[in-house]
Amino acid sequence: MQVASNPAKCVDPYRSRSWIWLIFSIYYFIPLYYVRYSAWEIGLQIIAYIGFITLYMWTFKLPRSKGWIPISLITLIAVGISPITVGSSTFFSFLGVLIGFTYTTRILLILMSGYVAIILLFQLFLYDNIPFQFFGLPALMGLITTSVVGFMEKLREENRIQTLKSKQEIEQLAVIAERERIARDLHDILGHTLSSIALKAELAEKLLSQEKVVDAKEHIRDLHQIARNSLSLVRQTVSGYKHRGLTGEVIDLCEKIRQQGFIVDLRGNIPRLTARAETAVILALTEFTTNLLRHSNASHCEIHFVDDDNSLHICVQDNGKVKQIEQGNGLQGIQERLAAIAGELLIDITNGCRFDIRLPKSEIIQAAP
Repeated sequence: MQVASNPAKCVDPYRSRSWIWLIFSIYYFIPLYYVRYSAWEIGLQIIAYIGFITLYMWTFKLPRSKGWIPISLITLIAVGISPITVGSSTFFSFLGVLIGFTYTTRILLILMSGYVAIILLFQLFLYDNIPFQFFGLPALMGLITTSVVGFMEKLREENRIQTLKSKQEIEQLAVIAERERIARDLHDILGHTLSSIALKAELAEKLLSQEKVVDAKEHIRDLHQIARNSLSLVRQTVSGYKHRGLTGEVIDLCEKIRQQGFIVDLRGNIPRLTARAETAVILALTEFTTNLLRHSNASHCEIHFVDDDNSLHICVQDNGKVKQIEQGNGLQGIQERLAAIAGELLIDITNGCRFDIRLPKSEIIQAAP
């Protein structure tokens, strides 16, 4: 017999409260009050009831694929005790909820048809002298009603399991995406810096071979600085700066600048960006503020976010005096990362030092309120 494809246990949602429904089984004993039974008939009814209770509770401990065993035995008890008491209609009601939750729709309809046929046959030939409302009606109503309840509960449980699986899949995809992002960020960071380190080391080696110690020391100092900057960026990436988001990073950078005695003016709404755009902007702003603190004689810094119809502009400007900006590895890496997402970097030193980042609208996930 085919059962519903679900790893959950049979009637699992009811397991913790399965005994509560047994209160309705007291209807099984109602005929004892208006029918005179012999001692052995009463004994058989009690034995049948104990067997039903045992099988009913056992059903909740079995996997759904094995639910047919107690269901079949309860069916035999219901059929076997029916010639003695009309209270067997109670067993058909409990069978309804069990088959409703356990089986597929096709099997459920087949079993219900079989139970309905049994009930009608008993009513026509076994209880032909008993009114329909004493056996046939409660048995049919109980069977149909409880089977619908069991079937709806099965759908609810399957939907809950599917929702849980979908949530787990989403979480797994999020973990994979985060790993890919970190790997991509590390590649972007280390790709440029390792190339610079290799080049500087090669130049230092050549200068040492030519006994140009002073020039070699200069390249070695550059190597040291590049390595320190790379280490800082790698630590920042791996430690999860992404979790704070662009807003958190901008606030931290502003506080860092203020602690050095600068006046900081932050304007505009900080939007929510895609992961790659956010990474590029955070690394760019970090580079800009590092240059500001190390090389500028400014006292005031402005950071503006401007969202127009076509793009997002991020401007960092100070009031210092800069004659020339060297296109080092840091700025070159920023330009390449921005270019990879169709963005660009403009630098202007006419009136102070100004860095202007432009990002396409497609990189904005949600504008800030």
